[in-house]
Amino acid sequence: MNTTTSAPRLSNGSFRRQLPFRPRLLVCGLLSVVFSLTSQSADWPCFRGPNRNGVVAGPLKLRAGEPVKVWEADVGNGYASCAVVGGRLYTFSSSGNGNILCLDAADGRPIWSRPASTWSAATTPAVDGGRVYVLAAMQAPTLFCCDTATGELRWKRDLPKPAGDRQYGHAGSPMVWRNLVFLNAGGGAALDKETGQPAWVHEGFPGLATPVLFQWKGVECVAFFGGDQLIVREALTGKERFRVPWKTDLAVNACDPIVLGERVFLCSDYGKGRALYDFASGKPELRWERGQGNGHSFSSGFVLGGELYFFGRGRFACLDLESGDPRWEWPGSGSAIAIGDQVIRVSEQGNVDIARVSRSGHEPLRSFDVGMREMKNAPAYANGRLFFRNEKGKLACWQIGE
Repeated sequence: MNTTTSAPRLSNGSFRRQLPFRPRLLVCGLLSVVFSLTSQSADWPCFRGPNRNGVVAGPLKLRAGEPVKVWEADVGNGYASCAVVGGRLYTFSSSGNGNILCLDAADGRPIWSRPASTWSAATTPAVDGGRVYVLAAMQAPTLFCCDTATGELRWKRDLPKPAGDRQYGHAGSPMVWRNLVFLNAGGGAALDKETGQPAWVHEGFPGLATPVLFQWKGVECVAFFGGDQLIVREALTGKERFRVPWKTDLAVNACDPIVLGERVFLCSDYGKGRALYDFASGKPELRWERGQGNGHSFSSGFVLGGELYFFGRGRFACLDLESGDPRWEWPGSGSAIAIGDQVIRVSEQGNVDIARVSRSGHEPLRSFDVGMREMKNAPAYANGRLFFRNEKGKLACWQIGE
């Protein structure tokens, strides 16, 4: 069902609720490591994993031998990462006649594809309850909802055009919670996940980060890192709770905010840096800030074992939240996820480092090169396998665990 008609608009500008890609299987004698990926407990259903924060409990037991490439496919240009659910992999491309893509996660064979006009493909699909959600954008963003089994379009919904200008389009991935899908579009949006009808939609200037859900004073809230500020809204109503001005060159705010109790960590590049705000009173107060050159342009950090890890100044670091200074730094930039107590860090040049980390330092465990360049997104992980995607459309599956 196509539901692209607009919802009634309120006086404040918000909306009122109305309820051929080319795979290549590598023949590498890897049958011993090809196994079923059907375990729901090991799925990676959206950007940065099942907890939406780049961290899963693990454990990760590294295989005895070196990591091995299981398969490789061409899926078209784009910055999207992957979702892996029920043995299927979903990703998004800006090229080809079918650019919402579903592959067999075991061997990379195509299952279905669905066209979705988009200027760029920087958002990662989100899978929930037999549906896959993809945010595409031309002049304005559109959310597509497709059947995971067949690719059939269930519905699509147009969202507000950005109030400001930015050359990078939309990059914040859909985030599903209960019966809602949250989008970093306009000044923040929530749609009914089954029908696409708006629960609440605000006009404004979106950023490039994915919405972040957290609880504050007993109320579920969502943080939207916009083009020039952070806006926090109540999840069910869209009511604004507070905002933090955060203006960068070219309006690039792409790193997901990290909420720690009643504090929020913000990180950007493009003339900014990193900062910690305390919002216990409802009026955010700056605790500390490190300026230009102390943040990252696109890689989000995470909390692991009570410690905050982030990218800044070309290094991966463990941050002392009281001082704002690193406890230790590990040279090299890129993106990272954590499985158990092990961090998997991927450089833009395709170098992968696996290390065990704590507040006292990092212990290198394994390093390898995936043979891909221009990698600007976090990998996906499921059942001992990593799924890497680069800007030019090469997608590869590597076995790292037993």
